This record gives sequence, structure tokens and C-alpha cells, in this order.
Amino acid sequence: MEFLQPVLLWGIGAVSIPIVIHFWHQKKGRTLAWAATRWLQEKDQPPQRGVKLEDLLLLVIRCLLHVLLAVLLSQPVVNWFAKPSVVPKVHLVQPEKRVIDNFRFELEEAIKKSEAIYWINASTALAKTPNELPEEQVFNSTQLQSSINKLAADRSELQLYLMNNQQLADLPFIRIPASYKLHTFIDSVNKPKKNYLKLTSGQNVFINPTNQLVNRPVLEPINQFQTTPAHVGAITVLVNYQNKTEEKTVLAAIQALSEVYSLNLSVDTQTNSTRNYDWILTDQEVNKPLATTLYIVSGKLKIPTTSNVIYTEERLSPKTAEMVGSGQLPEWLGAMLIWHFKLNLEVLPLSQDELKALFVTVPLSDRKQPESFRTWMLLAFIGLVGMERWVALTKNT
Repeated sequence: MEFLQPVLLWGIGAVSIPIVIHFWHQKKGRTLAWAATRWLQEKDQPPQRGVKLEDLLLLVIRCLLHVLLAVLLSQPVVNWFAKPSVVPKVHLVQPEKRVIDNFRFELEEAIKKSEAIYWINASTALAKTPNELPEEQVFNSTQLQSSINKLAADRSELQLYLMNNQQLADLPFIRIPASYKLHTFIDSVNKPKKNYLKLTSGQNVFINPTNQLVNRPVLEPINQFQTTPAHVGAITVLVNYQNKTEEKTVLAAIQALSEVYSLNLSVDTQTNSTRNYDWILTDQEVNKPLATTLYIVSGKLKIPTTSNVIYTEERLSPKTAEMVGSGQLPEWLGAMLIWHFKLNLEVLPLSQDELKALFVTVPLSDRKQPESFRTWMLLAFIGLVGMERWVALTKNT
């Protein structure tokens, strides 16, 4: 037997209360004057020694009531006759050939045991065989969280197969059931190709081997780039603040960033419904963020639900933000732009401590408890209450 609230078992000590009251009640007898007593002869009786128990049945019932109440409040769980439940394993795999090749043995063993294998994508598709990758192979941490949420409803043990890199940390944390196992590997052979931006002037913006953002007409042959740029054309920016002082500060930082790196930025200060913005800087709440837009919201202390919405607690003005007063705002905005378009020179793996901090375990709904045992205990408690009242009234106690 297990107890969900074992600390309440200390309430069993309250069984001493009816015992003390019982003996105290016996000592509080009083003499009643009755006229016929004068005709009775007084008889010497030997004094009684020791403790005389009266109404023993009533005392036992009251003690049982205290014990039963304490056990009920501690929420007992009885699984004497229940068979141990078998927790099924569900395998969640990143749709990447290198992941499949690295964990082929584990996945083949799962297939032999008829365990379910799912791809981590928008549809969380069931994998018939790991050798055939799905058509939808786009992977990010948001899709990982969505796939976990879809499968966490079943009481199963999740087995995650992922490539360990900073792409996992796009979200501040990933909620996962308490029963899970993480399988990750670091690809030190095949380095990912870098992203770059192609502006309207024909210039290419990328990170060079010295980890600097540069603007060149031709991509450097020493680097391996993606076949298509991450963005083509001018970067459309919306700077819309209710605080006009903050708006002027941000506009100045955007202009400095554009001049230093020769970026082709098209900036609006009023929303144009005909344009799709790549970058929005504002102090107003974002209700329905677009997945392809980078949002920087100042003056809001919130935990982001999507990776492309960045909240800054401080307002971006010289009096409220230290990085504005020190002149670091353009540099910080440039870092946000690099991060959004994934222009980083190298995708570094996460450490074990970072992985543990990233995956936050949350309990599922409480396991099903055998309520029949508690029901019988409750009925017994009600029956004892009725019996105690009947015995007490019968004996006029």
C-alpha cells in the first residue's frame, strides 16, 4: 500500500483524544439527591482500585473513526491484485539521414518489437520504415515541441533521436513527459552549409571564416554555402513604437547597422498592409506572429512561446537600457538579424548541462488510482459514524 499524502498519517496520533475524553468523562460523576436514599442502609464497600473501563465498545468505535479518517486523508493506493502496467515505448525521430544511420540498430530493434516510430515534422507522421525519409523534412524546435505534445497524451515512454546542435535551443525550453530518454549525437564530419543573404544590389551578406559579417559581390569559395540564399531582396523593416523617443533611438540604430554593413534595409514607421515585413520592432503586444518574421518587443517581461519573438524587459532608450547608453544597440540588433537568418559561422553542439536545462520534465495527469478501495473505506467510515451515534444515544452517553 502506498500513500499519496503520507504526512497526514500523523493524524493517527489523534486517537489519544477520545481515550483521554473517555476517562475524563468517567471521573466527572456527580451526586444526585433522591428522597428514598434516606431509607437505604449504608454499606461499607471495599474501594475499587485501578482504572475501570466503561462503554468499551463506544471507545473502540471512536478510536477507529480517528484512524480511518487519517488513512482516508492520506489517500491510500492499493495495487495488491493489479498487474504491473507495461509502459509502451514511442520513438520520435528527427527526419535526417545522419540521425537514421547513427541510431539504425536502436530503430531496427524497435521495429522488431512492433514499437511505434514517428517523424518529427509538422504532421508527426508514422514511419513505416526508417529507410524511407518523409517528404516533409523541415525540422526545428517548435515542431519538436508540437510532436511531443501530440504523443504525450498516451502514457508511454518517449525515445527521442536528435542531432545535437544549437538549433534545439531555438525555444527557451522544451516541455516533455517525465518518462523519456534522449538519444543525441554530434556530427563532427559533415558540417552544415552556411546561409547567406542576397540583396537587391547583387551583394551577398554572410559570415566569413573570422566570424565577421561581411558584404561581398561574390561568395568566398573557401566556405560551403547553401544552394539558395536564406533571403533575397531588400530586408523590409517596420519600426512602430508608441513611445516616439524609443522609436527615434531604434531608427538611429537601424540606420547605423545599415551603413556599417551596407545592408539594404527598407524601413517603415507605419504599417503597410501590402507589405510582408521581415523584421518588426515595436513596444506593442504581438497577437499572431508570423513564422518568417523576426519580432523585437521592448518593455515586456514575458517568456516567448515562439523563437522568432524576442522580448526585452527594458525599453530601448538611453535612460532605460544600458546597451543603448553604451552604444551597443546596433551591434545587438545585428546579432539578432544574424540569428534569425541562421548566418552563424558554426553550429555548435549543446553540452549535457545545456540539454538537461533545455528539456523540462512536466508530469502528466495523475495516474489512475483504484478508487474502489477508497470508496469502501469511506462507506466504512460513514457506517462507524452511524454506529457511534447509535451506541452513544442508546447508553445516553
